[in-house]
Amino acid sequence: MTFESWYIEQFRGTLGETLSESEGIPDSIIDSLLDGRQIPEAMRAYYRVAGNHWLNTNHNQLRPLGSLEFVDGYLIFMDENQVVVQWAIRDLDLAVDDPIVYQGQHRDSGYEWHAEKYTFSRFMIAMWRWILTGEDPG
Repeated sequence: MTFESWYIEQFRGTLGETLSESEGIPDSIIDSLLDGRQIPEAMRAYYRVAGNHWLNTNHNQLRPLGSLEFVDGYLIFMDENQVVVQWAIRDLDLAVDDPIVYQGQHRDSGYEWHAEKYTFSRFMIAMWRWILTGEDPG
């Protein structure tokens, strides 16, 4: 199963709706916004099928592709709704298809990073399930 089909299946099961074509971002636009930067396949596939979905900005904010930012060797892709924490992928893992997500908390001395228990694909769906239900999807 591809990442795209898995995301589509998860959205259908979580929201009871099918993703529309307009909720995704075409590869040509993704490539233009990334301007030669590499992202993991699971991340690219998510933006491809759901990058414009309302859940991406409903609470925690998935960053638009043009706003992805490298800090301390991590590519930040999501901000917590009050920007207390951010989520990222280590730049060393950008070539991995579905890398582990890290949570970063900004401290006076810089960021403090901790691995989440999810890879990118699982993290995205777990995040949206938590936002919709308030339950830890474990």
